[in-house]
Parts: sequence; C-alpha cells; structure tokens
Amino acid sequence: MAKLQLDLSEAVEEEKGPEFPKAKDVSEAETLRKMAVGLPSHGRAEAQALKNAPRTQFSFTNFPVPIKEAFDDEAKKLGMGKKEFLFHCLRAGGVDIPPYDEIDGRRR
Repeated sequence: MAKLQLDLSEAVEEEKGPEFPKAKDVSEAETLRKMAVGLPSHGRAEAQALKNAPRTQFSFTNFPVPIKEAFDDEAKKLGMGKKEFLFHCLRAGGVDIPPYDEIDGRRR
C-alpha cells in the first residue's frame, strides 16, 4: 500500500492568506452555459433510445390494392412518407410514439 506524505508547514502559510494563483480564466458565457445545462428528460431519453434501437423489417403482405392506394393517397395528402403516416395512425390508435423527426434513424 502506498504511503501518503503531507507537509503541514504550507497549511500554516495558507491560513495567513498568501496570494493564490487564479484558476484558468473561464469566460462568463462558458460558465453560464455550463450552469444552464438542462436536467435529463424522460421524453428525450425515450426518443433517443428509439432512435438508436436496432432496426428490423416491418411489412404487411397481400393487401387489397384499393386499401394500399388509399393509404398512399392519405399519406401524400398529409405530406408524410409511408413510415411517418404509419406512426401517425399508430398514435391515433393510442400507441405512445414520439414525433417522427425525433426518432428518425437516419439523423443519428
């Protein structure tokens, strides 16, 4: 085990109030930025977890053509892609899914 050696003669000098070198000059803006960092958010953590989650194929086969066309038309009418529209439909059904732009895996 290592031994610790202390020199207490310097401690007596510190009580007299010697001039200490100032810490690195840190700009006020940097200090404020560090103080203003937000606390962890459950919602952001969940969205980040979904964004970085492993990916898998998700498909339905043999749908009637009119239903597929209706799905595509509705997605186009709302200005969404197919995946985004599917998430929109799932949210409407009560599934808790964050907004698409927060979980889009292409922007990791």
